[in-house]
Amino acid sequence: MTILKRFAGSLLAATLILASAAPKAYAGDYANFIKVEEYLNNFTDISTDDWFWGDVESASKAGLLKGKTYSTFDPYGRITLAEAAALVSRIHSIYNGSNETFEHNSDEPWYRVYEEYAVSNGLMKQGEFPDLEKNATRAELAYLFFNALGDEGLPQINSVANIPDVDGSEEYKKEILALYNAGIVMGNDAYGTFNPDESITRAEVSAIVSRAAFENKRLTRILLDEKSRVNIYSTEGSTVTSFSAAGRYLASEMMKGNKNIDMKELDIFGDGLSRTEIVDALKDYILSANTQNPLIFGIESFVYRSDGMLSVNYTYDTNYQMALQDAVKEKVSEIIKEIIKPGMTYIEREIAINNYLCDNVEYDNDAAQQLLKYGYVEEEHRDSFNAYGALIKGIAVCEGYAEAFKLLCDQAQITSIVVTGKLDDIGHAWNRVYISGKWYDVDVTNNDKTQMPNSALNLPMHIADLYLYEDSYYITDDLLGKLERGTDQNYEFYRYAGKYVEKENVYSYLVENIKKNGSVTFRTSSDYTMANLKRTLTSVLDNISGSRSLSYVTRLGVVYVNSSR
Repeated sequence: MTILKRFAGSLLAATLILASAAPKAYAGDYANFIKVEEYLNNFTDISTDDWFWGDVESASKAGLLKGKTYSTFDPYGRITLAEAAALVSRIHSIYNGSNETFEHNSDEPWYRVYEEYAVSNGLMKQGEFPDLEKNATRAELAYLFFNALGDEGLPQINSVANIPDVDGSEEYKKEILALYNAGIVMGNDAYGTFNPDESITRAEVSAIVSRAAFENKRLTRILLDEKSRVNIYSTEGSTVTSFSAAGRYLASEMMKGNKNIDMKELDIFGDGLSRTEIVDALKDYILSANTQNPLIFGIESFVYRSDGMLSVNYTYDTNYQMALQDAVKEKVSEIIKEIIKPGMTYIEREIAINNYLCDNVEYDNDAAQQLLKYGYVEEEHRDSFNAYGALIKGIAVCEGYAEAFKLLCDQAQITSIVVTGKLDDIGHAWNRVYISGKWYDVDVTNNDKTQMPNSALNLPMHIADLYLYEDSYYITDDLLGKLERGTDQNYEFYRYAGKYVEKENVYSYLVENIKKNGSVTFRTSSDYTMANLKRTLTSVLDNISGSRSLSYVTRLGVVYVNSSR
């Protein structure tokens, strides 16, 4: 921290039948979707055991859809373009607070009034769909729903950049991706396969309608993404992060505390490898599995036997490992329930997790100094190096922060990994988060600062690499350096929060905020140096009346200035 003072001027350093619209309210408001009628459970062809039953109920209560007849819903019937146009017209009308009655002329097809509304309100173009009586494809329905709600009505709560069967040439790709990222649709398998050219059932449409109208029903999910090179699987109440099928198997067994793991069937060694090469390959998989899966709670050593069995010596015995897992999983669920609210975007959920850890975890300086001085820590500090220390005890070093962040992100459906390496030539651990198809750095340990908080939240590669230096332990060797890093600065915390200031505007921004608030934190260009700041503050002091001193610090473009008399 540097102090710059000025004293008295001296300076020193069938259809889906649609019910009537809801009452008029404010435009673009989900509160407009209210209960307008009772649902009498009158459909004999669906039951409470059907996956879509709750969606039919909620959409029916909102007056958005009814059955083919009073007693039949026809869940596996297909929706036509005419029905889709009627449905999105009604959703658009209610969402924007109008009171359209959609009365059709008996001399025209029943759907003409909806077609005219859809065209006049930009939901589709005149003549875009010549045959409205044909079945709608899933891609066409996504296009219409996107137009009904628009970007503002579809805030991003997921980070989906790739859909297996929707490539760059796919018509309506933008609209489909927007619905995935808003949690309206998520595909029909773990990879998010969409089948864009297939027709869609009334049951599936009821779910889309329900999620479109009610934000708390939208899906937050991590899809398996082959292009991301990282896969996160849910299994037995936990998540397993891996870079391959073999890595997933190994991590799963280690999370169970299995001391003897059968490796004979795994194709990870190749032909003709020496025993030393096999052990090196195993070390690669074990280190990355241990780093990416905090519920393993550490390993001390391993032995690969000639019979193809892997013997693992864990940091804790199995019973204690399981007890730690139970405590941490319970705490993670409790925290997520507390801090994650319906309708939060992907970035908002991530920021909430970061802020929770900054507010509730204290950095364990004693543990860090003991490790640096002696190369080991006493048992009382051991948990500071894992998620248990951060989440249960509230004290941790960087590894504990990073592991806790990873577990909370897993639960909140945010794709993240743990990264290991060095900071200021000292061993360090931090995270990367997958945002819009690329990886951004998050260093919660260094976000937990009174001055310049959150200075390392969603850093693009060119800033992160100025001070964070990764090693090879957190990832398998075949992927080292191959995860696509992000360069978009708009996800970085200060830009996202509207606190980025161009270099040429720093002086006026400082004068305004110091006069108004006495202190200010913001980000500017990463090449804005301490010397730049000192020169600017000299001019700022000349502009501020009275005797003042300014304390200031800057690092990699984040600036903190505090004024005192």
